[in-house]
Amino acid sequence: MLTRIIGISSGKGGVGKTTVTANLALALNELGQKVLAIDCNLSTPHLSYYLGINDYKSTLNDVMYGKTDKEVAIYRYNGIHFLPASLNLRDLIGLDLRGFKKMVMKFADPDKYDYILLDSAPGLGREAISVLNAADEILFVTTPFVPMVNDVIRCIEVLKRIGHKKVGIVLNMANGKKYELYIKTVERLTGVPVVGTIPFDKNMVYSLVMGDPILKYDNFSDASIRFMEMASKLCGVDYIPPNRIKRGIRKFVTTLANARIHMMQNEEDLETELFIQEGQKIQQLGKIVS
Repeated sequence: MLTRIIGISSGKGGVGKTTVTANLALALNELGQKVLAIDCNLSTPHLSYYLGINDYKSTLNDVMYGKTDKEVAIYRYNGIHFLPASLNLRDLIGLDLRGFKKMVMKFADPDKYDYILLDSAPGLGREAISVLNAADEILFVTTPFVPMVNDVIRCIEVLKRIGHKKVGIVLNMANGKKYELYIKTVERLTGVPVVGTIPFDKNMVYSLVMGDPILKYDNFSDASIRFMEMASKLCGVDYIPPNRIKRGIRKFVTTLANARIHMMQNEEDLETELFIQEGQKIQQLGKIVS
């Protein structure tokens, strides 16, 4: 079986693309799959924070510049492998994306990885197009509203010009309300199947503040279960969700924990948390009230 290279893309930012990448990678790993997640949003990389990776030196940029071997830039996190992009703006200067697909293919070793997830930049810029070109399959992440779905339609039209690829849609922050587009409506508008529906889950906000993916922060949450179900369909491995009693107990415990979380507001503290400089250690912004 060949390594499946899946691009996680979106028509615009803010719809949860990186959240989907991080949690889908973890969900696939929970089902026994070997996964590499690559942050391909070179201009505004976020995947390292979403995964809680807090210290790294070598990056995807270094690999593309030929400064370091591809294996050196890979880090491990809770069972998955992760290749971060540089947070230093200087590492964007002169970066040539023409060899991006060839570089990605070097990681496609079925003995090492069953899946490679490419966390794309949003929209249709050169970084996003590079992911559409490099991936064998594309998952477009969107929310159930007309402007966001319209952006996906535009991306699908561009993708058709690149070549035939398997395409699916992940409907994020969707609760099936009357003011939202329904799944069947999205499928009719785009001509693409919805392969996963992730509900709006307030625990996702707390997990982001704490620097943990929702699957690690609360693996019994509604969103976590949907990620596991989506991963199960993707890889064909059975998944049995937790029963109501276990979910009820976890919900009570999580609610108590959430009540103790606050975001630091001191500007001096935050200055050291924004990880602008190269090699600066990334620390969690979320803190627990003692």
